[in-house]
Amino acid sequence: MSLNSPILSRRSAAVAARFGAKADVYEAHAGLQADVAAKLAKHLPDLEAPTVLELGCGTGLLSRHLVARYPDGAFHLTDAAPGMIGACRGNLEGTDANVSYEVMDAARPIAYENRDLIVTSMMLHWLNDPLAVLENLQRRLAPGGVLLFATLGPDCFAEWRTVLAIEGLPSGTPHLPKMPGVVEDEHLTPDKDSLAFLRRMQAVGGLQPRDGYDPLSPGALRRAIRATNLRFGGRVTWHIVYGRLERP
Repeated sequence: MSLNSPILSRRSAAVAARFGAKADVYEAHAGLQADVAAKLAKHLPDLEAPTVLELGCGTGLLSRHLVARYPDGAFHLTDAAPGMIGACRGNLEGTDANVSYEVMDAARPIAYENRDLIVTSMMLHWLNDPLAVLENLQRRLAPGGVLLFATLGPDCFAEWRTVLAIEGLPSGTPHLPKMPGVVEDEHLTPDKDSLAFLRRMQAVGGLQPRDGYDPLSPGALRRAIRATNLRFGGRVTWHIVYGRLERP
């Protein structure tokens, strides 16, 4: 396992620190992420012994589907957070899978070539330029290779963003562009109210705002929560998109 610390972009380092700090408790609060990984796994192609690269493996929610689906595959699992890789390694112990690990910043150019399958689940939206990363990953595929991803779609958190705009408050939610190759999407409201939504995000380390954002004061945050509850019944929608791309 390669755990040499790479040079991370400032944003990737901040995201990695937040998620890494939650590695031990992540799966207790990551039911939505687990469901997304299971749904993405249904789109896995039929391959005999693929070389697989996963970006943002986290604790291995998708990795477990990969090693089960491809018992003869070779897997290179990466994440920017060493703590997450440690958790993933622990969760895959007991399998006979051919697995290697690496601390890697998905925002940087990927050096690996000719991969039969590249996958990433619920990671791309943390990057400043996810479209450029997808384009780079496509070029890393072997002929006939497949790139699968699941990420937040442009409708995500629409109620929360609407309230912030109405209240004249800044939004720290990441920019969510329209993604290429989308084969399926869904709109989910897993939280009973906006406070539960924020607590979910905090519990899994997912409150890293976009660059240049000044966090809301406690009073402004309470105002936004009340407004979301009044205007939308506390509902905050997650928009998840699933995509498939091939080598250009």
